[in-house]
Amino acid sequence: MRNRIVSTLVVVGLTLLGTGSALATGFSIYEAGSRATALGGAFTATADDCSALFYNAAGLSFMQGQSVDVNAMFIRPDFKFAGQLAKTDPLQTGEAENNTFFVPGMYYTNNGGGDIAFGLGVYAPFGLGVEWQDAENWVGRRISHDVSIETVYVTPAVSYKASETLALAFGLDIAHQNLNLKKFTPEPDFGTNAIETEIDGSSNINITPSLGLMYRPDEKLSFGVMYHFKKTMKYEDGDATLNNVQAAGETWAATLIGGLGGPDQKLNSELNLPYILSIGLGYQFAPTFRAEANYVRFGWSAFESLELDFANDNLDQTIHFNYEDSWQIRLGAEFDVSPKVSIMGGYVRDTTPQPLVAVSPLLPDSDRNDYSLGIMYRGDRFDINASYMAVIGEDRTNIENGEPVRNTTDYPFGTYSALANIFGLGFTYHF
Repeated sequence: MRNRIVSTLVVVGLTLLGTGSALATGFSIYEAGSRATALGGAFTATADDCSALFYNAAGLSFMQGQSVDVNAMFIRPDFKFAGQLAKTDPLQTGEAENNTFFVPGMYYTNNGGGDIAFGLGVYAPFGLGVEWQDAENWVGRRISHDVSIETVYVTPAVSYKASETLALAFGLDIAHQNLNLKKFTPEPDFGTNAIETEIDGSSNINITPSLGLMYRPDEKLSFGVMYHFKKTMKYEDGDATLNNVQAAGETWAATLIGGLGGPDQKLNSELNLPYILSIGLGYQFAPTFRAEANYVRFGWSAFESLELDFANDNLDQTIHFNYEDSWQIRLGAEFDVSPKVSIMGGYVRDTTPQPLVAVSPLLPDSDRNDYSLGIMYRGDRFDINASYMAVIGEDRTNIENGEPVRNTTDYPFGTYSALANIFGLGFTYHF
């Protein structure tokens, strides 16, 4: 039975590599479980359900028996852009398509009552998806009119209970990533669209460690630490297609594509993902009320650039990001309305790692305030929970003192706004 569960989680996780991607500061997705999301992601010192495999695997040592947890997170982002001349030129505005992205979270945990507990998790901690409407006329189409990054982790982990109050965990984050980018290149004299470039690739498998610590000196106080290591996702022999989109009779694009060796190209690249460090403190203020605070740090300075190394050197290019390390404060509280029903709420202050110069149609990022709530029902052998989170980005402009601040002249200058609605459902079965 246990082997079938583990095998099923791995297979399902690998098939989910084609699912949608999501919106988050940087492009992290901290919504690995519906209940944790309802608590604002402040879960590192609690970690008492199967999503502990992401939030803090040391929590497995304080759970009992076997459990399977399935989560479905639905993220609906909303991006808008208003250029400096938006009031007089409608083409200086932009809006993202109304897409809804699915983010999975599936886990199996086993604690037989001894010193060792273990589990296996499948989740998607990094991803983004920004598809702009009216792609052919979108003012930022020279940078991107459709981009997605999809990353799935498969994490087996073991937790060792060193004493009645202390547990230590070790896991392996086995990751795979897909990247897709579409943009237009204009004809140089008239600026009309000439070539649509599409880059599509799947990374090699990457394996790095993850660590967890849980300390519970008494029934009220808990302290937790989790750490997921930095990753370098390498792409080899990715596909790039140069599509001629010029009107019939125009030859500039066809001549250029022919001179580059044809529409089908190959490229190599790599993309760095940051480390994640979370430190959490939880306290049971009353038998029916618990609260937690987390400090989360992302090592986004590892995300400096995306170098596209084509087989044809004339196509080589580098997209500069120059991200900085960023932090989040996460607060969550849970109140037991009855022995079977709990309500939850949370707040997140989320700072952006993106410098102003890198704000672009690829990902217009900003500082954010997140607000969450949820409800949970506990049955005899199962739990059901539902959550909602509003992610409210602060408007951000790349115009400073009347001048544009940007990496290249292809970056449109103006003001970006962002909002996301996240809906979650979770189901846990206890054996």
